[in-house]
Amino acid sequence: MKFQNIQTGIITDKIKETKEFYQNWLGLEVKFETDWFVLLCLPNRKEIELAIMAPNQPQVKKSYFQKPYQNAGIWFIFETKEIQKVFKEMKEQNAPIDLQLTEEEWGDVHFTLIDPNGIGIDIVQERTPN
Repeated sequence: MKFQNIQTGIITDKIKETKEFYQNWLGLEVKFETDWFVLLCLPNRKEIELAIMAPNQPQVKKSYFQKPYQNAGIWFIFETKEIQKVFKEMKEQNAPIDLQLTEEEWGDVHFTLIDPNGIGIDIVQERTPN
């Protein structure tokens, strides 16, 4: 089996706040929007998408797509080639930074944010292949 892409979604009562967070702090763009569903994407790679959906939608068939996120067990990783610049800009704009710019013993250089749903966002320096 071969996949072409991986996407993810958040089920939340905070559709507007979540949309605005990912637009304002991470630069995602709206690709599609209704009152109960928003599809965001990276501006430079529109096939990379993040869905945001309100819970308890009658048109959604499976119960596991009905329940809102419960603040545990997931995080998102955003890679950049300019970690210092991104950190500085976000800090100057008072982004909700949860972990300051850190270099880990295993080599990651990163910082974290928390979205309106309590999801950790790890902003990581893109590694170059060996």
